Amino acid sequence: MKRAGGALLFLCLFGLALDAAPAEANHLKVRTPYALDKGELEAAYWLDAFLNTPVATSAGPFPRQHLLRHTAELAYGITDRWWVEAYADFENPTRAGMGQLTLVSHRYETVYRFLDRHDFWPAAAFYLEYKVPLRRFDHNDEVEWKLLLESRIKDFMVRLNPVWERQFNDASRVRFGYENGWYWLATPTVRLGIEGFGNFGPIGSFPTTNFQSHSWGPAVKFKLGPVGLDLGMQFGWTDASDYAVFKSILDFEF
Repeated sequence: MKRAGGALLFLCLFGLALDAAPAEANHLKVRTPYALDKGELEAAYWLDAFLNTPVATSAGPFPRQHLLRHTAELAYGITDRWWVEAYADFENPTRAGMGQLTLVSHRYETVYRFLDRHDFWPAAAFYLEYKVPLRRFDHNDEVEWKLLLESRIKDFMVRLNPVWERQFNDASRVRFGYENGWYWLATPTVRLGIEGFGNFGPIGSFPTTNFQSHSWGPAVKFKLGPVGLDLGMQFGWTDASDYAVFKSILDFEF
């Protein structure tokens, strides 16, 4: 009964999200092929704070400099291998007297794990995300694919997420990027690591660096029962990268 109620709650909130106006947000998270079991429900609050970034860059409708991004997430495990997620993204500019919290996007994702960890073979999952932009900000519908890979050796873990994305109304073709994390499981409740995120730009334009963004930084995650807190910093390596970004993800599993 509890799981059926959770499923009904998820479907209701998912239906409400379909009526809202969407756009885009790109949070700093290296994803795992293992997230939810059948019938589990997860709610999360995401925050990205752009502390220092190239002034010329933008994040959807607002400048990135000193921008706060907030996201509400709801995820539900359909089976032990397949789950779906819905996100509502908000942006809050804090410079020049701009302080209004604005709903800017909705995203819908599905993940299916097709390979479990076995000896030195990594677990693997297929990830699909669809973004429908808010038309007054952006006209490019976007699909993103990821391959989620995870290996563990004793107290160490590696996650690799190669990323492909396609904007259907954009002549710049398919873009390729990566997300990866290298972790030490210090205790059953604390994980320390280093994470990296990057985008090489449109496939076929390599090795052009004008639009490439690459960043690395430390991350730590605390887990206490059903509650998890993921904190980290990212520092940019290229002129097209954000110079310093703080991230936090607070999640709760039902």
